[in-house]
Amino acid sequence: MTPFDSALAAFCREPGRSAYAEIDGPLGHWSGGVDAGAPRPAASLLKVPLAMAVEPLVDDLPPQRVRDLLDRPGDASVLHVLSPDRMLSPSEMLGLMLAASDAPCARWAARSVGLDAVRAVLTSVGAESTTCVADPEFGLLGQTTAFEAIRLLQAACNARRYPVSASALENSIVNSRIPLGATEEDVTVAHKTGTLGGVANDVARLTCDAGEVWLAFLSDDQHDTLVTGYEMGVCARALLEAAGLRLERTVGVL
Repeated sequence: MTPFDSALAAFCREPGRSAYAEIDGPLGHWSGGVDAGAPRPAASLLKVPLAMAVEPLVDDLPPQRVRDLLDRPGDASVLHVLSPDRMLSPSEMLGLMLAASDAPCARWAARSVGLDAVRAVLTSVGAESTTCVADPEFGLLGQTTAFEAIRLLQAACNARRYPVSASALENSIVNSRIPLGATEEDVTVAHKTGTLGGVANDVARLTCDAGEVWLAFLSDDQHDTLVTGYEMGVCARALLEAAGLRLERTVGVL
């Protein structure tokens, strides 16, 4: 068993956890996982294919007023700090959906493209095990696997095809979980997490001084998601040390 296998196995020692990593560094290429094909609740990771479905249309979609986006009482949203009369461009809403995992912006995106467009994105990247259904409370619900979560992030981080999405992922405002393992002062984090009751997910690209790491952690039925998230950071640090990599930049999914 390699040190990489050991690190992933240590994270997945608790039931309901999956992990997958692809590592390129001074020691060469390595990829592997634990239960990487096991379906887990995708939670906010579904905002990634949703963003990829919306981004090609942003020049044709109309701006929206903040008060119209906040259409549900009690919504927790970064939009509350903005003037209710402020108009947001489609690119701004798309960016907030990913960088802040904003629910009202995600509902706008889902209304703008529909489920068929999101499912077409899943098919295009080979995420055949990832499911997506509409839910009146959460917007989109479904399942994915650690392996396919990385495939989705890799597609969204293509800055030529998805410049808004790639930039938003690089500027995620939730820097816990995987980024806990990236402690150097020059680290830039780009990642996407997903959280529901008992669910803690994080998928990230870690750009390093001499290589790159793609890393996905999925979980469900967790007793304490804060502990689960902390252990993602511990595992990320162990993988980087085993690969002989010094982190420069992290891109991830909230």
